[in-house]
Amino acid sequence: MTEDLIDEGIDNYKTSDKFTDAEKVALEYSDLMDTAPEKIDQAFYDRLKEHYSTEEIVELGSFIGFNIGYHTFFGTLGFYPMFSPDGRLVDQEESRRIYGDTPMSHLKGAMQRAQEGAGDSSEDAAE
Repeated sequence: MTEDLIDEGIDNYKTSDKFTDAEKVALEYSDLMDTAPEKIDQAFYDRLKEHYSTEEIVELGSFIGFNIGYHTFFGTLGFYPMFSPDGRLVDQEESRRIYGDTPMSHLKGAMQRAQEGAGDSSEDAAE
């Protein structure tokens, strides 16, 4: 998994040629769970069933729900990731500087800000 592929999954999963139909419907499931859960109806579950068993749909939904809840909860606390995009353990002040007020792609500014604050360790930063 690369940052490019993660961004593609966030920004362009519906039209991307980098994902299978099964992956696209799973990404749509995640998107809908976060933004429009009322749109997850029987017709949508039927689309999921073209690629996943009932057990897999339940597991995927549970995982998505847990992650949405996790991010929502930590957002209410003003909690930022413990690691910078280049893998360094950082304190909350540096993480806030890196990630800003809203979630963003590592490729859209966070990586550059992380490397600017890394000092000598930025030479070893993974891209």
